[in-house]
Amino acid sequence: MIDSIDELILSALSKDAKQDLNEIWDFLRNYGHNLSLEEIDSRIRTLEDEKIISRYTISIDTKKVRHKIIRVVLVTFRPSQHLRSRVEGLKKYLEDAPFVLFSGRTRGGYDWITIQVFASPEIADEESDIYRNLFGDIIQTYEVYDFSPLKEPTLNAFTYTDKEYKKFLNEWMPPFLGR
Repeated sequence: MIDSIDELILSALSKDAKQDLNEIWDFLRNYGHNLSLEEIDSRIRTLEDEKIISRYTISIDTKKVRHKIIRVVLVTFRPSQHLRSRVEGLKKYLEDAPFVLFSGRTRGGYDWITIQVFASPEIADEESDIYRNLFGDIIQTYEVYDFSPLKEPTLNAFTYTDKEYKKFLNEWMPPFLGR
């Protein structure tokens, strides 16, 4: 079981996995924790041993590489006695696809949402045609939107802590709301 210090360490590493222990120590101090470098290193090794940290990866500045098309696909399914088995095929297709950033079943107006990344509009459109041909028997509606993000993607959105959230709100809270 991880505690609030482990959560802060995960948050720090998700922002920059190559930072050294001194930077993590400084980050923790900003949230009122004064651990030794050895304690921080031990906690990181424990998180790795327990597979909470399973690997380290890179973050790419997408503004400095060739422009990519980010496509959001919104799907609703038609009723079908084969829906369950066909959705299993859809899951396999999307899990294996190298261009899929996120994909999953939803509750609400759509049944499935997928975020995809392509090298060109032509490749994106080709894949849309293939997708609809492969799974058209279970698709009732298929909507596609090309997306231009304001912010680079970051895994820190999955690891930020309550303390970081409150600190952010305090920085942005207008004075008339009791700051």
